[in-house]
Amino acid sequence: MKRFLIVLIALIYSTAIAAGVAPADPSDDQITVLTTDFPPYSFLSDNKLTGLSTEIVTAVLAKANIQTDEFKIYPWARAFTLAKAGKHILIYSIARSPQRESQFQWVGPLAPYQVNLYKLKSRVDIDINDIEQAKHYKVGGEYQDIKQLYLKAAGFKEDWNIELVRTADLNIRKLFAGRIDLLPVSETNLPYILRAEGFQLDDVEKVLELDEISNPLYMAFSLDVSPEVVERARLALKELREGGVIQEIYDAYMK
Repeated sequence: MKRFLIVLIALIYSTAIAAGVAPADPSDDQITVLTTDFPPYSFLSDNKLTGLSTEIVTAVLAKANIQTDEFKIYPWARAFTLAKAGKHILIYSIARSPQRESQFQWVGPLAPYQVNLYKLKSRVDIDINDIEQAKHYKVGGEYQDIKQLYLKAAGFKEDWNIELVRTADLNIRKLFAGRIDLLPVSETNLPYILRAEGFQLDDVEKVLELDEISNPLYMAFSLDVSPEVVERARLALKELREGGVIQEIYDAYMK
């Protein structure tokens, strides 16, 4: 058995060298990976975490030979808080913003992210052309989410014209129950959460594009992670993109 382990370790080492990647230092602390339920970017399928962003991150970590503890899925506010306060963390499907810039070490973009403001199609009384007009209505949001940060910066006030909840599905229910009037949602994510709650895409209508926060979703490390590890991840992501792997993953989910 001991001889087998020695041969196995040598094989792993030689494979890493042949691939041009130095094996990880055994003394390095493993990275814990955090995300949220956000299809098609990250979601559970048959109790397995998968999704567009999940597949890209998995490929990056493998190519960069970065050791991970485990992937964990939480409501967004908890995942974000843990990533800021924790050690040796990678968080993904996270929107980048000036407020967040110094809170993480950013690796690179994973997927496009278009955010729009929606209403129920039946609400013919709602007619807005800009964000200022939207302030006259009650808008749904999520804690620690880029959309609510944007709305608050634009002058929306919590418990007056913006109501915050823990998860996106709760906002969908509130929209259809008439408890909120408008909801900012990812254009890509919207069909998934509507279907999960038993509604159709035709039930809602886009009223305003929020281009200011429609930027790519990223993967990012906590500040304590070694810069060398971060740089390896950046290089791996770049090489995967140049090799067409990222596009293949994207096409598989965005048919």
